[in-house]
Amino acid sequence: MQVIFEIRVSERLGYQAIADRLNVDLKQYLPPVATAKHRSVGKWTYSSVREVLTNPKYTGYMVWNRKATTSAGGRNNPPEAWIWSGAPTHPALVSVEVFTDAQRVARDRQGSRSNSGPNTAHSDTRRSYALRSYMTCGLCGRRMFGKESRGRIYYICRPARAYRPEGHPASIWVREEPLLAGLTEFFNREVFGPHRRERLRAMIARLDDSHLIEHRERLVAVERQIAELKRRKERVLDSLEAAEEPTPAFVNSINERTTRISADLEAKQAALRELREATPVAPCPELLEQCPTGTVDLELLPEAVLRRLLDAFAVQMRHDQEGNRVDVQVTITPEMADMRLRAAHVAIAGDGGGADGDLAAMRVVPPTGFEPALPP
Repeated sequence: MQVIFEIRVSERLGYQAIADRLNVDLKQYLPPVATAKHRSVGKWTYSSVREVLTNPKYTGYMVWNRKATTSAGGRNNPPEAWIWSGAPTHPALVSVEVFTDAQRVARDRQGSRSNSGPNTAHSDTRRSYALRSYMTCGLCGRRMFGKESRGRIYYICRPARAYRPEGHPASIWVREEPLLAGLTEFFNREVFGPHRRERLRAMIARLDDSHLIEHRERLVAVERQIAELKRRKERVLDSLEAAEEPTPAFVNSINERTTRISADLEAKQAALRELREATPVAPCPELLEQCPTGTVDLELLPEAVLRRLLDAFAVQMRHDQEGNRVDVQVTITPEMADMRLRAAHVAIAGDGGGADGDLAAMRVVPPTGFEPALPP
């Protein structure tokens, strides 16, 4: 079980990709056996891997209230609604921290495939999009999807009208070419550059407690906005309840207002979850020294190599509509050192053989004006 969590956290693979890897050696990674043995399939599956990764019992604690009551359809409750035992009740296979990291990967990866290339599950798919699953919309928090138009590739956010937060355009289009150029500049300067550590130390030296204060203030502000949206929704519903003989037009108006408020509320709740997960931590510039130095052109990398590199550094790209920019964040942790080092060597030097050994990636891209929001 530990290896499943290790693969999930370090390589951020999907359930089926993990199952495929385990099935290569079923003697070492024994597949689960169903209570009714005739139902056992003799291999790891998408659902069996998911069951392991979503079950908190492997932390050693007992956990209740994971599912809603039968009146609510037996739906899964969010982790914040779970009730944990006060102390471990049985031996743990993974720590609570590792289990939490695995759940965070699930939220980041929701709806995204692990493998590169076109989506073979859809017969109409003609091409793949290298930055799918990394690009999100800063206004609504949804993952942006790829689209080719007139020979150019774009990443688009186009939510249904009922789910657009206030101020969200009908659609947002971001071209892939400047995104890859900006990512290349970012990696060559902040991650693989010879002066990366000095740049990070200089920035850290300018930091004070203001970022902690700002984070707390943003938390309080979003919590207040959520409370106000809930009150607005209650007032709208109260007006419907108070109407003695509501007309169809009045009911439709109430439904539309409730839908808009619900969309805004959903967006704010998503923002609150992100803020709580992004609690500032102490930076460690020494981790940068584990990465090789060199230059890379992400536009020339094979898609599989590119995605391996972005996954190794847990890249997140968030489009800022108001500032007309894309904020980039990478995460470097000791747990991902081996995967990060291999991916970096393949990307920079083509040290991997086969398709991974594409030496054409070794080219420096001139600055393009793309500015990352956060340092590595």
